[in-house]
Amino acid sequence: MRVIAGSRKGMTLKSLPSGRVRPTSDRVRTVLFNMLGNLVVDSRFLDLCAGTGAVGIEALSRGAAWATFVELSPRCAEIIRANLVTTRLHDRARVICGDARRKLAQLNAMGERFDIVFIDPPYGGDLASHLLTWLSEHPDFLQGPQLVVVQQLAREELPPQTGALYRFEQRQVGEHVLRFYSPKGQWGEGRW
Repeated sequence: MRVIAGSRKGMTLKSLPSGRVRPTSDRVRTVLFNMLGNLVVDSRFLDLCAGTGAVGIEALSRGAAWATFVELSPRCAEIIRANLVTTRLHDRARVICGDARRKLAQLNAMGERFDIVFIDPPYGGDLASHLLTWLSEHPDFLQGPQLVVVQQLAREELPPQTGALYRFEQRQVGEHVLRFYSPKGQWGEGRW
């Protein structure tokens, strides 16, 4: 696994040796960041269910001002920290180990705000739905472009609207799908 583009292009990222963590593939990351384009530059990026941190590190490499990584697994959180040190991006990032639902509330209470939130939950659960609901109930948590992107298996479903968040785009990449949400009127259909 490697950083695809930006200031750290080509740098190798570590992963856990077991198959328990499924890092976001180079192909999916390429499609994601091609779609986001310059919205990443100078953004505050939140990587939820971060795994190895490949998506948030890609955002930093492409010019994000700050990235926060939230990961439940202590082993994965250590891998993210190691990858941030290896890529020399640790001074623009924070790694938080814990449950994404609880950590969102803590980040909100601390006054943290984010331009782009990326969610890559474990397959087969309802965590993405819970996180979208929380984000829709806390509109001040999102700033700037106010984007939420959920990566799932294409066979998994999410509603086109969750509270104040509306899906305005989705893109299938192999067996995965990227679903883009924002407050109504922020982005129109066909943005990409």
